[in-house]
Amino acid sequence: MKNISEESNIKICIIMLGLFGDVLLRTPILRSIKNKYPNSVITVVVDKIGYDILYNNPNIDYLIILNRAKKNIFKYIYSKIISQIKIIFSRFDLIIDLYNGNSSKNMLRLSFSKFTIGGKKYFEHYSFKNNFHLTNQLFQTLYDLDLEKNSMSVQPDFFINKTIEQDLLNSAKYLFNKNHYLISLGSGDLKKIIDMSKTFEIVKYLNDVHNLTPLIVLNPGQEFLQENLINDFLIPNKISYIKLDKKSIDEIAVIIKYVKFFIVPDTGLFHLSLALKTPTFCIFTYTLPNLVEPEDCSIIYKSCYKIIHDKDGLQKCTKEIDVSHLIKDLDEFLDEFSDLKKDY
Repeated sequence: MKNISEESNIKICIIMLGLFGDVLLRTPILRSIKNKYPNSVITVVVDKIGYDILYNNPNIDYLIILNRAKKNIFKYIYSKIISQIKIIFSRFDLIIDLYNGNSSKNMLRLSFSKFTIGGKKYFEHYSFKNNFHLTNQLFQTLYDLDLEKNSMSVQPDFFINKTIEQDLLNSAKYLFNKNHYLISLGSGDLKKIIDMSKTFEIVKYLNDVHNLTPLIVLNPGQEFLQENLINDFLIPNKISYIKLDKKSIDEIAVIIKYVKFFIVPDTGLFHLSLALKTPTFCIFTYTLPNLVEPEDCSIIYKSCYKIIHDKDGLQKCTKEIDVSHLIKDLDEFLDEFSDLKKDY
């Protein structure tokens, strides 16, 4: 931005409200802005889940947590007022809206900041390998910041708490077994996940053909999925498994970091896996993969999906994927890294 020196100690506020995956998709923006303004003091406005993702991020100096849960309307209103007061009294030089919702638009409008960026339409100012990627679209809206092109990457960031990592490594001996992989079953919308019988066929195939044992994620609020797979499919068929209990985001990140590979639907855990560069097999049932796929060729990754057209002729993915399709793509994924099969 022409009116802001790259060397100045400017105060920047970035609004990053949203869900788990949304926050992770925006972390490359933090990295790029900090690279452009290394002396800046960056404050980020987040929901509670955003705090759990970003509290250890070195590109952030302060976090403001906005409680948008409307179960208690008085707490909701109080949180919005306090958050706005913090923004006003901080006197930010620049405030950036990466959320573009009603809550963030009002924050921007009432911030009294010298400069604001937000709510702009998407124009192709930069030429990216994939202009459809959601993170690249965000970079396009920040064109006025004149960010360095070589700092623009869609690779998400997640920084694990080192104490938590060491504690888990000391207690979770299963992480050192090379025949273990991780599988997550849940999604923000249960209509998006494939039928459990198809998930079982994947687990059975990896067990029978490759002698691999799943670590099964306990998805908070969807605990029944883990129970369903174990009690209705794995136990009756005498297939080995390890049932994980409830984990914090840092703990699940440690597990993702050290497992052989991760099978996951298109959720926040998918983006977390990309941040940790863990080999990832992602089953898309709604989101078009090119909106979120990694561009870093060092990430071992395979997307599995089936495209259909809705009544308006628009493309979307469907969860009605044949088992043969799933197994075929899984084999291609396994072939991506040579050391994956050598221990079988």
